[in-house]
Amino acid sequence: MARKPKLNWTESLEQYTTTIDGVFHRLGTDKTIAERQFHFLLNKADLGESVDKNPPFAEVADQWLAHVKENHAEDRYRLCKDRLEEFVRSIGLGVRVRDLRASHVNRWIEDKKQPTLKEKVKGQRVTCIASAGTERNYKSIILAVLNWATKPKVRLIASNPLRGMLELPEGEARGGDVLWDAKVYEQVLRVANPAFADVVRVLALTGARPSTVCRVEARHFRPDLKLWDVEDLYKLRLNKNKYVKRIWLVSEAIELVEKKNGQHPNGPIFRNAHGRPWTSASLGVYLYQLQNKFKDTKNLEWPEKLYLYGLRHSFATKFIVANPDKLEYLRVLLGHKDLKMIRQHYGHLCDEHAAVHNVLDGFKVF
Repeated sequence: MARKPKLNWTESLEQYTTTIDGVFHRLGTDKTIAERQFHFLLNKADLGESVDKNPPFAEVADQWLAHVKENHAEDRYRLCKDRLEEFVRSIGLGVRVRDLRASHVNRWIEDKKQPTLKEKVKGQRVTCIASAGTERNYKSIILAVLNWATKPKVRLIASNPLRGMLELPEGEARGGDVLWDAKVYEQVLRVANPAFADVVRVLALTGARPSTVCRVEARHFRPDLKLWDVEDLYKLRLNKNKYVKRIWLVSEAIELVEKKNGQHPNGPIFRNAHGRPWTSASLGVYLYQLQNKFKDTKNLEWPEKLYLYGLRHSFATKFIVANPDKLEYLRVLLGHKDLKMIRQHYGHLCDEHAAVHNVLDGFKVF
């Protein structure tokens, strides 16, 4: 007779584990979550009570987050976890999948469109939705949970009750209204604290993503090649469209990086005024406060929809205008898998046909 599965604390792994049908499962360090996952696995293996055909959304979300944590980058897991916790607080722990309606998601989104950037909800910080692209991303997370739960290898639910029921706004175009100009760039460097200004400088000089720069450490710097080797930051990412291996550094950037490396030889080198590593969220909060909260800066002239990611778009835009025949170089600099994204978002800035003819002018094989 087969031994009945049990939930165990495994000292060597410092987490809860179980073995069901000969398959070993690691269930994490949180006992409540581990027990929930354990009973789910029992149900799935038909060893315990019958599978719940209409589980609470919160439980399905927990399982999806475990999948994301194992298969995706840490930043994506953290973002999805924060958004799902907010959504579950909005609808309540007891709402089951079949009872989900588009109105639940739309009400949550509307609550997040308040003018304040953050508000306290049961001691938790909640970020504000400020663009159509962000709204689309948040709704997509809810749909991703439900679509994953219907997959044959998962089989948590029979169907996605929100399929086709949510309106997904088009994301805003890149390379256009979010660009930084020299005036606003110099203004930010002048009025921001030095720790934030350093991040702004390196983003403008490299075209890198803020989320990547926040995680860069001194060990990533390769002075012989004049670059950051950041492949290890992306090695667990399944989406290879955003798989960055190197970030090239011009002389001005190298000076800044060497200074930061000396200040923080271990851990992330870009840190706030309190010595804590910056995150994409904390950078966004500080930039918002510059424009709307700080007494000495909120009355300055600020462009609408100013985001740090605009520095990446500014880098790409100016590179294309200066080098319309070198899109492949830009692809490498930005860390894209192919030219699709560049042509889609920045194609209106250059005439590739004219660029080809400019290269051919005066060119002879013999």
